[in-house]
Amino acid sequence: MRRRKKEEEHENVERWLISYADFITLMFTFFAALYALSTMDMAKIERFSGSLKQAFKVIDEPIPLYEDRNKAVIEDIKKLITDVSGVSVKSDPRGVVVTFSDAVLFASGSADIKQEAFGMLEKLSKSLSNAPGRITIEGHTDNIPTSGGKYASNWELSTSRAASVLHFFITKGVDPNRFSIAGYGEYRPLTGNDTEDGRAKNRRVELVIAN
Repeated sequence: MRRRKKEEEHENVERWLISYADFITLMFTFFAALYALSTMDMAKIERFSGSLKQAFKVIDEPIPLYEDRNKAVIEDIKKLITDVSGVSVKSDPRGVVVTFSDAVLFASGSADIKQEAFGMLEKLSKSLSNAPGRITIEGHTDNIPTSGGKYASNWELSTSRAASVLHFFITKGVDPNRFSIAGYGEYRPLTGNDTEDGRAKNRRVELVIAN
């Protein structure tokens, strides 16, 4: 028994040679790779790199996925608002944005849609039904506080105006699951509120058709 134990201990002592041999092999491989990299033909590397760039050109010049769709939506809406002043449509990072001056839709301090705007909104509701993406209706005001009216602040007025537009669209058959509303009051102005012209630009309702 004592002799067998000594033999086992002798085997354990020599095991380090295996780990050492593995380490030496790895080091040799590492330095061989470094040497190979240092002697590579740089002209061949540049040609190979150029081939890769040509093959994967789409990565350097990504295709704007929403650009064509947004152009089609904008053109469709422009046809509906050609003869309507105070309404514009454009594309921005949020998506397609339709902007209504407040005077087009509402009387001062009111969230009741003017009857003369019904026809234009009805046509727009059909276009929105065909447009892909979620739609947010945003209400915005200038910085003049509300006073003596139905609404305690511009928050309530801007939100109620957005809700009125949504309710109109729902009566025309749009899918309410695609819509949301937001009221920002005076806190997302397009320009300064120092002049009447600036305040008029800030009083608006925006339809944002998301990308």
